[in-house]
Amino acid sequence: MRVLADTGVWFRFVRRLPLSPKVEATLEDSGNQRFLCPISSMEVVRKWRTGRLPCPDPATWLDLALEGFELLPITEPIARQAALWEWEHRDPADRLIAATACLHGLELWHTDTILQKLAGFPQRYFKARSPG
Repeated sequence: MRVLADTGVWFRFVRRLPLSPKVEATLEDSGNQRFLCPISSMEVVRKWRTGRLPCPDPATWLDLALEGFELLPITEPIARQAALWEWEHRDPADRLIAATACLHGLELWHTDTILQKLAGFPQRYFKARSPG
């Protein structure tokens, strides 16, 4: 299986925060390919700087968190597709992640209720689980 994890799924997986058993099992299985859009690194650092994301030094954390995930470059066709969708959703990071999934033929696994309502890319929504 080939999966593109969005920032939230990736962060939860690496930090061992609650995810659905299917997501955890799939991402833990070394027979599956795990992909990321590099914009996820930017999202982690931005959320860390605003205090919305608890993690140690993001530079060191990112080096470890990226292990086992293949980064797919943000190309001009990906940027173009991200801009062409006629969505009300304006988050450029989410648009780039969805366009990466679309153009690479990967299913985007996410917990984003806004992305769940949008079309034009292969996706699977998982309800976010609360800790505990």
